[in-house]
Amino acid sequence: MASASPLPGRRLALLPVDARPVVRAQVVQLAKAGGVELVVPPVSALGHFREPADRDALADWLRLQASEVQGFVVSLDMLIYGGLVPSRFIADSEESLRARLDVLRQLKHAFPHKPIYAFLATMRISNNNVNEEEKSYWDQYGELIWRWSYFSDQYKVTGDAEANAQAIAASTKIPEAIREDYLATRARNFSVARAVLDVVDHEGINGLVLPQDDTAPYGFNIAERRLLEALVADRGCQDWVRIYPGADEVAHTLVAHVAREVWVDQPLKVHITYSDPDHVHRLVARYEDRPITESLAAQLAAVGAVVVDEIESADLLLAVHTQGTAQGDWAMKIALSTTGGINGAWLAELRAAHQVGKAIAVVDLAYANGGDPALMQQLPTYVPLSQLAAYAGWNTASNSIGGLLAQCALATGAYQTPTNQAVVCLRIVEDYLYQSIWRQRIRDVIDESAVSAEKLQTVVAEMFIPAANDWLAEHQFVYRVESIQLPWQRTFEIDIHLVPKSALQVS
Repeated sequence: MASASPLPGRRLALLPVDARPVVRAQVVQLAKAGGVELVVPPVSALGHFREPADRDALADWLRLQASEVQGFVVSLDMLIYGGLVPSRFIADSEESLRARLDVLRQLKHAFPHKPIYAFLATMRISNNNVNEEEKSYWDQYGELIWRWSYFSDQYKVTGDAEANAQAIAASTKIPEAIREDYLATRARNFSVARAVLDVVDHEGINGLVLPQDDTAPYGFNIAERRLLEALVADRGCQDWVRIYPGADEVAHTLVAHVAREVWVDQPLKVHITYSDPDHVHRLVARYEDRPITESLAAQLAAVGAVVVDEIESADLLLAVHTQGTAQGDWAMKIALSTTGGINGAWLAELRAAHQVGKAIAVVDLAYANGGDPALMQQLPTYVPLSQLAAYAGWNTASNSIGGLLAQCALATGAYQTPTNQAVVCLRIVEDYLYQSIWRQRIRDVIDESAVSAEKLQTVVAEMFIPAANDWLAEHQFVYRVESIQLPWQRTFEIDIHLVPKSALQVS
């Protein structure tokens, strides 16, 4: 991809949550758009899917980088557990896990003026019987564990007798040994989170995000969130510790936050416009526990942005697209709850802003796990897609919002540079073309669980790459898809390699 040269002295170290492109390579690309060199461990050092990384080696890597960088962004899931997925089932003792925080204390003692920002996800509770990323018993009891968790907490909060009955009905179908094991794992991880608060509270870690991974209004994880919020309030560290829905986007937002804190010292100023203002304040995104507008506020704060009332004083126009009071979901094949279409007045507002030179960033939240085809078919008539300042529609609402705001914060004032436009192109190709359209078509013609990793990648490449390049040419993008990889040997994640069109012509 095209990239800008980092400015001298602008170097940060990132320990990502795992090796997936969206949380490692793509964050490096975002940082380049802001003139920042992001130093990351090699992919081979970050484990693979269920296989945890060598945590001792990663602690040594952080120590080695310390004198060469101006700040740190650290995934504590990686540092403590060896990755986000291993955090849900790794068998290490609480004492050994807590001891892995010592490297942060050492870094802060040795370099007290270098900011250290960290993040640690609250362990999610998946609502299906798929154990790819969970303990082995999840394939039999996952949905029951989710129901036990959800209704137990609902009863605790509301006193609803029916919720209590549902919780008891679910729990009695789960073997006692599994219930005990699951609760013990949660208790251990929660204790580790409390130990992380001690590092922030007493030893000078500059900021901490405790993102809520794949959440819902109630659950054991939500009870833990309430306890963590109370601890944060009691310690008076609300300015240093933030708790909100999200996970994969936190590296993006913290890198942007640190970069602006160290080198810019001015907030990103955004003016917000909603495609469906009548419903957006009541829309709770899938896999989250609060209205999208509250998630948006949390992500704005995380990246260090402020909302301005007048578009003239904004760095960009943030266009938030939703439809109705419930998200669809491409991965789970859930349709939209409304067929109202796209607000024409809102599209005209975007066109007017574009015509006077205002940067426009579109966060596409009508669906989880992909963009809205209705929007992406109409938007080019009003604003050329290749001239957007940013676009995002990947995975959860908070993933999209946080990733997009980080891009906007890092690339402020340079939205039409080749570096930033490469990011725009990648997000549209991956979030819209792949996630919402071609991933569905590929899954319709092949059972990915029944073929080899090599066969699956061949099918994805043969179906997706030519179609993507035809679409990119139609929409006047100067980039083309050269190749793809499936980093976890499944269609959910993809690594799309773009090159400038001229490079393909030369080759």
